[in-house]
Amino acid sequence: MQTEIILVGHGSRSSEANQGLVEVANKVTHLLDRPVTPAFVSRGTPDLSSAIIVKILSGATHIIIMPLFLFRGMYVSTGIYEEIKDIKGQFPQVEIIVAKELGADDIIANLAYSRIKEAIGT
Repeated sequence: MQTEIILVGHGSRSSEANQGLVEVANKVTHLLDRPVTPAFVSRGTPDLSSAIIVKILSGATHIIIMPLFLFRGMYVSTGIYEEIKDIKGQFPQVEIIVAKELGADDIIANLAYSRIKEAIGT
């Protein structure tokens, strides 16, 4: 069983903004001690479908998609599933799991708190 992980973010016309997703993927790679591939919904490469296909063609039998989105908006609730529907049909032997979005987690609240404290200067 070969499991691959894809971290998907929105994407931007700003290469600096897209680099942020790459940096997070690199940090998660370090934490997990296994490769994590960044992919983009739009305005970045690779797009999610391309990243999935590359993983499948390299032998992946399980793919975990981690949406790096705060809340369960349209893309997280339906867009990802629409995007992977055809791929799942073409490769029914590959299990594709979509992880939960970041959400209203205490870690997010603590990060917001830290950023606010930095802005206040305390």
